[in-house]
Amino acid sequence: MKLFTLLEGISTEKIIGEHNPDIKILSQDSRDEDLTQGLYFAVSGSQVDGHDFIDDAIIKGSVAVVCEKIPQHINSNITYVVIKNIQKEMGRIAGNFYGHPSRKLKIIAVTGTNGKTSVATFASQALQKLGQKTLLLSTAGNYFNGEEIAINRKASSSTEIIELQKILQEFVDRGAQYCCLEATSHALDQERLSGIDIDVAIFTNLTRDHLDYHGTIEHYANAKKKLFDFLNPKSIAVTNYDDDFGRTIVSDTQAKVVGYGGGKEIYDYSFDLQTMNIKGVKVLFNQNLMSLPIIGVFNVYNTLAVYALLSELGFAIKDIQKSLESISGVPGRLQIIPNNKKILALVDYAHTPDALENVLKTLQAIPHNNIITVFGCGGDRDTGKRAPMAVISEKYSDKVIATSDNPRTEDPEKILEDIRHGFTRDTHVIIQDREDAIKYAIQELQPSDILLVAGKGDEDYQIIGTEKQYFDDSKVVQKYLA
Repeated sequence: MKLFTLLEGISTEKIIGEHNPDIKILSQDSRDEDLTQGLYFAVSGSQVDGHDFIDDAIIKGSVAVVCEKIPQHINSNITYVVIKNIQKEMGRIAGNFYGHPSRKLKIIAVTGTNGKTSVATFASQALQKLGQKTLLLSTAGNYFNGEEIAINRKASSSTEIIELQKILQEFVDRGAQYCCLEATSHALDQERLSGIDIDVAIFTNLTRDHLDYHGTIEHYANAKKKLFDFLNPKSIAVTNYDDDFGRTIVSDTQAKVVGYGGGKEIYDYSFDLQTMNIKGVKVLFNQNLMSLPIIGVFNVYNTLAVYALLSELGFAIKDIQKSLESISGVPGRLQIIPNNKKILALVDYAHTPDALENVLKTLQAIPHNNIITVFGCGGDRDTGKRAPMAVISEKYSDKVIATSDNPRTEDPEKILEDIRHGFTRDTHVIIQDREDAIKYAIQELQPSDILLVAGKGDEDYQIIGTEKQYFDDSKVVQKYLA
């Protein structure tokens, strides 16, 4: 595709060079091996500035460069396109390049502090059971029609915008009708969904998280709100009205707003919990009785969000009920580790105070003798949530083992000391090594006890220093419960 064709509808400040080259590759990473006939985006990131690598990209074959500032050295064979906000326009250029695949299938984007993965996964599973070819892009795995697919993620929590457009185009060609994806606050803040046409946006909740990046809860909320601010009038905004931010998040959207919750008010979609045990729940969704294979009230909210989504998409209630009653769990989200010791052992991703409290409240409602909780807090991240997580774990557990959880480049002892400040009783133990901590917890268990290993979920690594080392909570629990 010709460069100037790619730039149609794009707000440019200046174009230097008279060449209108054919573009065959888009890249924002000068480390890519082959950039022959490439268009290189010089993105200014938080750690590196892509402008410093323009010459490297040209050496590898780039014939055009999109930048926010003109390089000191101009190559007469290269066309330079100056744009005020590369992050925002890059997605639109990528959309032009790949033929706007997001317009050829329905995109469902889920945002919120907790529940994103579960809602996106439940939605994908239900749509598949309703006969729809569905692509799922989530932090717990990427799937097409239930089969796991390999995706080269360059961002830790979501795909970069060029990757996303390319992936959508590939799966449109393979017959995809829906795409369910997680919209993280980082991705939204960094415009990684720019140029993507969102059909339905879902808000789950908002509590303290990622303040090391966003600075304040207000900035964090505004990043989430971006998803709804840019919806078009034909889109649907599904929001949790029981959450304090549930109305604010949709206050400026042009989309149709649909509210859900379990409060005393009657929303568009409401639930009334009937019974709950370890095998699942019976619940009324808008007076329709459902038997769902889920654990916890928070998962009732997650499933209700999917019920609202499917209803708004026009599926019949009887078909929605059948699809939701056959969903399966999400790896690392209240994942039960089977054993023959009459122990309920669970691994969960809960890594925020709110998520941990939700999980432990759920476990409190299940008949048990004692609850033993193992948790830690990540290094180089929001330090303000460490003591509160200790308070919560102590409140709802009979014994707590605080340990490491991705210490990264921070001193693990310093992290554990921050956690220690939240404890007020002597029912806790500090064991830095995570495997030793899990082993100790299991040795303390008696029949009818509950073990919760929280914080990492389905992650199969620990980040110690700058290196990823293999570590899987579920495998370690299995090892010592065998």
